[in-house]
Amino acid sequence: MRARPGATGDRAQSLDGTWSFRLFDSPDVVPAESVAIDEAGGQWQSIAVPGSWPVQDVGDRPHYTNIQMPFPEPPPQLPEHNPAGVYRTTFDVPSGWADERIVLHIGAADSVHGVYLNGTFVGYGTDARLASEYDVTEAARPGANVLAVVVVRYSAHSFVEDQDGWWLAGLHRSVRVEARPRVSLADLDARADRDPETGVGSLDVRATVDFGDHGLALEGYSVRTTLVAADGTPASEPRDAVVPHLASKTYTFSGHIAKTRWDDLDVEAWSAESPTLYTVEAQLLDPSGAVVDRTAVRVGFRRVEIEGADFLVNGKRVWIFGVNRHDHHPDTGATVTVDDMRADLVAMRRMNINAIRTSHYPNDPAFYDLCDELGFYVVDEANIESHAYNWYVCGDPRYRATWLERGARMVARDRNHPCVVQWSLGNESGYGVNHDALAGWIRRADRSRPVHYEDAIRFSGWADGGHHGSDVVCPMYPAIAEIHAYGQQVAAGEADRPLIMCEYSHAMGNSNGSLADYWDVITTTPGLQGGFIWEWKDHGLRQRLDDGSTRLAYGGQFGDTPHDANFVADGLVSADVVPHPAAAEVTWVHRPVVSTLVDGGVQVTNRRFFTGLDDLVAGWELVVDGVPVGSGALDVAEVGPGESVVVPLPPAAAELQPDGDGRVLLTVTWRTRADAWHAPAGSAVAWDQLTLRDAPLRAGGASSDAGDLGGLEPGTLGEARPNVWRAATDNDGFKLLEDLVRVREMGSPTLIQWRDAGIDTRPAEEIVGYSSEVVDLPAGQEVRHRFDVPEDAVDLPRVGVLLTVDPRFDELRWIGRGPHENYPDRRRSATVGSWTTGVEASPYLLPQEFGLRTETTQVELVDSSTGDRIRFTTLGDPFCWSATRHTPAALFAAVNDSDLVDDERLVVCLDAAHRGVGTGSCGPDVLPQYRLGAGTYELAYRVEYLRPAESLTGEENSMRRGM
Repeated sequence: MRARPGATGDRAQSLDGTWSFRLFDSPDVVPAESVAIDEAGGQWQSIAVPGSWPVQDVGDRPHYTNIQMPFPEPPPQLPEHNPAGVYRTTFDVPSGWADERIVLHIGAADSVHGVYLNGTFVGYGTDARLASEYDVTEAARPGANVLAVVVVRYSAHSFVEDQDGWWLAGLHRSVRVEARPRVSLADLDARADRDPETGVGSLDVRATVDFGDHGLALEGYSVRTTLVAADGTPASEPRDAVVPHLASKTYTFSGHIAKTRWDDLDVEAWSAESPTLYTVEAQLLDPSGAVVDRTAVRVGFRRVEIEGADFLVNGKRVWIFGVNRHDHHPDTGATVTVDDMRADLVAMRRMNINAIRTSHYPNDPAFYDLCDELGFYVVDEANIESHAYNWYVCGDPRYRATWLERGARMVARDRNHPCVVQWSLGNESGYGVNHDALAGWIRRADRSRPVHYEDAIRFSGWADGGHHGSDVVCPMYPAIAEIHAYGQQVAAGEADRPLIMCEYSHAMGNSNGSLADYWDVITTTPGLQGGFIWEWKDHGLRQRLDDGSTRLAYGGQFGDTPHDANFVADGLVSADVVPHPAAAEVTWVHRPVVSTLVDGGVQVTNRRFFTGLDDLVAGWELVVDGVPVGSGALDVAEVGPGESVVVPLPPAAAELQPDGDGRVLLTVTWRTRADAWHAPAGSAVAWDQLTLRDAPLRAGGASSDAGDLGGLEPGTLGEARPNVWRAATDNDGFKLLEDLVRVREMGSPTLIQWRDAGIDTRPAEEIVGYSSEVVDLPAGQEVRHRFDVPEDAVDLPRVGVLLTVDPRFDELRWIGRGPHENYPDRRRSATVGSWTTGVEASPYLLPQEFGLRTETTQVELVDSSTGDRIRFTTLGDPFCWSATRHTPAALFAAVNDSDLVDDERLVVCLDAAHRGVGTGSCGPDVLPQYRLGAGTYELAYRVEYLRPAESLTGEENSMRRGM
């Protein structure tokens, strides 16, 4: 694997498109004639390349497992049924390539593949996530050529490709042929550095020349290297370096490598905030001075290092606002286009994500080009995961070369990319001698980046364990208390590595509870610098059902067994890149600017390390008891990287009396000043709600247009019944894998405890003490509910009431936290205000609890066609509520969002208290402060029927931030 970009123009020919395909039960039964030059017999189908064949209806299905292998045989044995696909296509070799070397490039094939050109075997590739290249000059012929590629679904290498994801097979990355000169530039290693103290850049370029079939190297070749700025102007004078050719100097000869170095470059730094790129152009000159080959790579001048317990980029201790990302598309499986990758990165930056871990394999080279260009820090991960045989394969000498080849080829391919800031030895493969061998190779090959590997520190201790295998402490799913304790060790001088979580805040279904609590600790504790949320995207695959409809499906829904069900649906966005509600919380905790209340006004802190806030504009809004009463622009002077400034309060806020009535809040929002590559002008990127007067939220008074509830048609408003059940979230427990959870530790046990106690089936009155009081008023009713939760019923899902309403009420207005769904441990991104939305659909692939809003004083159910409203106003503390088209029982019974059918009634839940969501599907459960303890809970409200004469607040404030 070399760091040379592919050829372009008339020197390259893409073979992507429609190929012929035939599937066999195993490689042992693939007939020789299927790869021969003559037309093969049998039933051939058409198939798209690149593409994964299990999603192309060729007779083999997708298969999902997390830890377990899809077959029971131990390594390196394989199942008897092991599908092998034969791909065939033809291409023409242009006459202009007659004197060139012809190279076949197969971007990636899952799992292993053999290549035949014109009936001649030319090679075999074994890494499903890196390219394989073959010199096919001798097998190729002028004019038409027949190419056959045999891809085998499972191989001995599958045991180190046991990632949490779909088992898919096929030619899933691009295929091309290209022409290269007989003497060519085989590799361009361009190591760019910039001293953060002096700002002086250096560049060390090593160009490896391949003399091909000439045998001994030829004398007189040289390489001319030039550095070019982004605007196309030279950033250096060209320099020539002679290519060493005397291999006979056996003791001192170090290869046909031309070396060029600059030590005094005036260059701008690359960072995720300011991704300035330069181009290194290299020309290979023959003895006469003629250019015989040329290539170019983009570089960024930046320095990555670890000092003590600090991970530094350009001398700054940066925050890692990260996410784990798989290559995935709901229609094409493991095949993703450049447009798909860019769409991911656009959506990530809208959440202020600045870092990506390539879980758990090297991505397509185009992905790193995009990260270089757009600005993302990347942990580049080797295609190594032996999860099912975690502590076996990593020490098996039969896999030693596999470990080294996979990691070394990744480094050789990606070392020029400034976005790559750490090398990962792989994922969940135990920790053995094979890891240490790879870590040693990487450290010698590239001293400019740290090595990362979670299993090296998992069992041997964060403070002093696994130093051979990891330069950073990179735990999975640690509790907040654990990372805080490590920070205390750093402060005490007992630990000396930065802690960056490789996986945390498992985003499965309704999740990401306590994300803000994590960042409270991260931003205030030495040694902690962030982490990578698991994960970016649900891996749903589009499935056509018997009735012709389609749905997104997960493990087991293709008839695959064994499987791990919906554990593959655990992303911040859907498979179609639609953000889940928790995306707002992610955006908020990652915000680039923070506003806080201090004496003298509002302190604005720039959380960026290299750029100012000139691209953003700030605005303010004053909110009294949830109702906006004023707004304007916030005049903020220049705020440099890492700096803070204090700006005066807006006059409307400064004039408020501190001892007045009602809660007064000031919301400061930062938006893009102009259109950006990731968002249009006016998009919110940061916001904070500051408390100017801390008083209980007051609810609005009775409306003059309120009518008697008896004026509603019979049955419009159902009776409020006590309710302690919610449709269990994935973090409450795996409803699809309950039998498995009962026999092995997996996910949260909370759902099983609830089910065993009958929380989901017994009347709420049998579980908690309950009483209610209703007082009729001229304009409605006052209702008071009392719940006494006994000690043996602690940690309930919720405590409240459920009622049903005529479905004509299709719009929701409220005063409370919003606009997006929020829960007690995931609500800091939701601000108190007046909000409006329609009745929402379930946002999760596996139906579960959704749609809650917290800290609400008033909610209206509105018939948008008539203006009729039913209003609930608190008579005591704020409450939580949701209004959906599904009962908790229906949500819990459904196994796919395609199963959901709207209820005949609008289902409204009013809660005195609601359990947090946590991350118990893979990580810590709900923190104690977000659980429901024993004791008395009260829910009191006035309910009114209102005619259309008067609005909720007088000033609509619907979805102001455009989330």
